[in-house]
Amino acid sequence: MKRTAHLTLALLGLLVAASPAEATRFRRPYHPDVRLNAGYDNNGGGGCTDYGCGGVCYDGHTGSDFNLGIGNTVLAGADGTVTQAVMGCPDIGYYCSPCGGNCGNHVRIAHDDGSATLFCHLRDGSLTVGVGQRVGCGDKIGESASSGCSTGPHLHFGWYPPGRGARDPFNGGCSNGGGAWVDDGPYAGSPGPDCENRCECSPGEVQTSGCGRCGTHTRVCGGDCHWGGFSACEGEGPCAPGQTETQACCDCGSQTRTCAGNCQWEGFGACGGPDPAGPPPCPTGVPGDCATGALRCVEGCIACVQTVFPQPEVCDAHDNDCDGPTDEDATEMGDPPPPYAARLEDLSVPESLAPGEGARIWAVFRNVGTDTWPARQAWLSAAGAEADAPSPWRDPERWAAFDAPVSLTEDVPPGETATLLFPVRTPAAPGAGPTRFEMVVNGAPVLCPQPGFDFAPLMLAAEAAEGVEGPEGIGTDAGASVAPNAEVNADASWADATPGKGGVVRGTGASGCSVRPAASRDSALRAVLVLLAGALLGRLGRRRARAERLELLADLGAAGALAVVRAARGRRAG
Repeated sequence: MKRTAHLTLALLGLLVAASPAEATRFRRPYHPDVRLNAGYDNNGGGGCTDYGCGGVCYDGHTGSDFNLGIGNTVLAGADGTVTQAVMGCPDIGYYCSPCGGNCGNHVRIAHDDGSATLFCHLRDGSLTVGVGQRVGCGDKIGESASSGCSTGPHLHFGWYPPGRGARDPFNGGCSNGGGAWVDDGPYAGSPGPDCENRCECSPGEVQTSGCGRCGTHTRVCGGDCHWGGFSACEGEGPCAPGQTETQACCDCGSQTRTCAGNCQWEGFGACGGPDPAGPPPCPTGVPGDCATGALRCVEGCIACVQTVFPQPEVCDAHDNDCDGPTDEDATEMGDPPPPYAARLEDLSVPESLAPGEGARIWAVFRNVGTDTWPARQAWLSAAGAEADAPSPWRDPERWAAFDAPVSLTEDVPPGETATLLFPVRTPAAPGAGPTRFEMVVNGAPVLCPQPGFDFAPLMLAAEAAEGVEGPEGIGTDAGASVAPNAEVNADASWADATPGKGGVVRGTGASGCSVRPAASRDSALRAVLVLLAGALLGRLGRRRARAERLELLADLGAAGALAVVRAARGRRAG
């Protein structure tokens, strides 16, 4: 039976030997003349049988072991393409070590005829080829060692014919394969060192292929029609496609870049990171409500970020539009309103005056702030044409100061009104400019929403004022009418008006502005005075004669309104 098995194996060997001429044949995969240490076991049962029907093998061995020491060069036996290149196993292994699938550090090459060769137990870090790389016969692929399932340094060479498992590469009476070597050499010796004499290329032909990280290397076809070894890999990029790299930003967060398909780094992405937890407020350098910001992570750096942005200015004691001044040009009330705010609700001024002519102005302001206007600490100011210059329209005998015609004599709480009545006098020489009258509280101008008015009457020639004379010169001292629902302040009537002291009338105010030409106001004033005087005199009883009433009316002159006020106060007091 054993003899029959040997004959059968021999016939199989002949069949393999008679395989087509294009089958790939190999040179020995190393340089020195090293004998076969342990061949392929062709027995398939207990014991072992080598290709020559001897015992240079061990039970179950599926390759050919050559006794190479650590560091000997291992060569490709024929042209082909690398399909496996495994490293990472210790150079010294042990029996049944699973590292590398028992093969340790190894290389597998697919050849052009469909066969494959396997090189096991190589030295870690010695591989000179990578998966997908084309190699030629005799090219270095690594160095020998004892990695994986190995009890000593050697090279395990495995041969896999097309579509079949591992077979014995040697020819022999008991070989289950054979015909793999160009030269088998002597029994249990070393195969021949020559590559198969088959033209792979035209002498002098140059081949270039990719390597490493988008690099290239070349090889030249020798005179034997075989490729020489590849040159060193050149032109490699700094990274491998898809590789990423992350770096920290200046203060916070990080940024990442990715290696493109050409093995070049793309630019770093934007820095990003979390904002600081609970930082204190910080200065933005912007005035007003925008002055305070918060620390944020901005493009990887800690910065003070503006959190409040300019809004239309409203009357609330804030710089809403963040331009520096507070409440400038604000006509809308804010919430909450500022401590001091005034709104002009009613106004009566002459539209035209002649040089030297006097008149009275009546203005009603409502306190729309949160704080009371204190008596004697709130007044109406008059701005001159130049800074610190008196108003050209002042009445020097009756104004409280050169720039303040009238001040409050009572507190004005929020929501209530103050009615201010004061005289003005036209300069003797024409050409006086406009004057701005504004409320002042505690020495500071009230800023909003309508704290004052501009006074700029039409200046008439001196002769234009002739013909408007009334009884006792009323036409030259036109006055503003007092609202019927106004309550006269007992301490601030025109009867008390003396140099350096102003007058105030307080009440609910009137809607709208009452502005009339001087001549028509003279007539209206005379009518009001006559009615008021008639009422007062009628209430004195029948004791006074008609002559006395006429005498009182004749006494109504430039201060007629004050006389009426005085009489009214006296009547109330009685």
